Amino acid sequence: MTDGSRIPDVNIKDILRPMLLGLPEDDLDVMAQAAVVRAYAAGETICVEGEEGATFFIIVSGRVDMLKQFDDASERFLHDAGPGEFFGEMAIVYGGSRTATVRTAEPSVLLEIGQRAFLDVLGSSPALAIRILVQMTARLRDSDHQAIIALRETNEELRQALQQLERLDRTKSDFIQVSAHELRTPIAALKGYAQMMQWHSAVQSATDLHMLVEGIVTSTERLHRIFDSILDMSRVMDGGLGIHRSPVSFPVIFQGIHSDLKQALQERRLTMERQGLDELPLCPADPTLLYKAFQHLINNAIKYTPDGGCITITGAQVVDPELGPSIEIAVQDTGIGISPEDIALIFEKFYRTGEVALHSSGTTAFKGGGPGLGLAIARGIVVTHGGRIWAESPGYDEATCPGSRFIVRIPMSPPHPPTAQSGATPLADVDTDAKGDKPL
Repeated sequence: MTDGSRIPDVNIKDILRPMLLGLPEDDLDVMAQAAVVRAYAAGETICVEGEEGATFFIIVSGRVDMLKQFDDASERFLHDAGPGEFFGEMAIVYGGSRTATVRTAEPSVLLEIGQRAFLDVLGSSPALAIRILVQMTARLRDSDHQAIIALRETNEELRQALQQLERLDRTKSDFIQVSAHELRTPIAALKGYAQMMQWHSAVQSATDLHMLVEGIVTSTERLHRIFDSILDMSRVMDGGLGIHRSPVSFPVIFQGIHSDLKQALQERRLTMERQGLDELPLCPADPTLLYKAFQHLINNAIKYTPDGGCITITGAQVVDPELGPSIEIAVQDTGIGISPEDIALIFEKFYRTGEVALHSSGTTAFKGGGPGLGLAIARGIVVTHGGRIWAESPGYDEATCPGSRFIVRIPMSPPHPPTAQSGATPLADVDTDAKGDKPL
């Protein structure tokens, strides 16, 4: 930049007069006395967004670009200005910082006028105030136009990205479903053969061989449950859950779940208490799906409750503001709890927190591993019934074990006709593994 503040052959008042047409001579004198001539090369920055605005600029020759700065150091073009136009007035009028970065687009000469002289003349000259107001309005209009164009472009990019993600998600879901289904078939055969070997007389009489076959049976059963959960999740995602409603007895459901998990509860020295279930009326719902949903919730509670803890199942009739008369089932544990930042995410598929590599491998072991589908499947089943599911916890603490509480509400009046949905695909067999979705 060249400082030409005292260039003798430049009559600043003559320069200002056509630019500020209508401005009284006295005010022109004030502006001319305060003005400093500045010469800039192309690409020079005149002022920077965010800095204090204490000067007002009038363009004598050349052009400048107004730019918006972003946190990632990128810039967006707002508009340009040429001879006779001015900038910097907004920061002075509003007493704030610069709202844009100004850079020369070509070699330019500018008049720079200090804040005090500008405000003195502005206060006594309605013509200048109107001129500035008109230019500010035009500048805002240009900025709005640029913002609308940028927003349209961004929306189009987001729309295309969303379509691509949807296609990829469908492809992924199809692949997972087909793969899980194809793998489930040979695993089921392997499980059957292993069970046959398990009871063969030669295996029964050989202790070492019997232990090996027991391990094969246990592993194949676990693989079978994992594939079932993957298939269930793909049907939840595709909206393919078929509800076959019939009168559901909640005491019967939880008695069956207790029987299935009895060995795991005994091994972990966990107690499972049931309260208020016998007083519940029959509910029009799909017994197979609800069995699966609550099995996932209870298995999840087992995984995240230390040995010797307690799991309490509570049933009650409530009137939900959204669902009306409903059955409420609460699964409460004395486990490690859920942190506030995770409680809104635990029902998302594949969601796990903590170091997954540190999780134990047992299906009902403390902090056991798994694909993280149990709570997502449970939510899908409850939502398909027109119900609600959520979790509550004071927080996460492995030392004090504040516990958590999962609440499910199923409406007594189904939102859809109680007939089976034609063409819907049922979930996999009820014998599934509720993968521990609760955060660590």
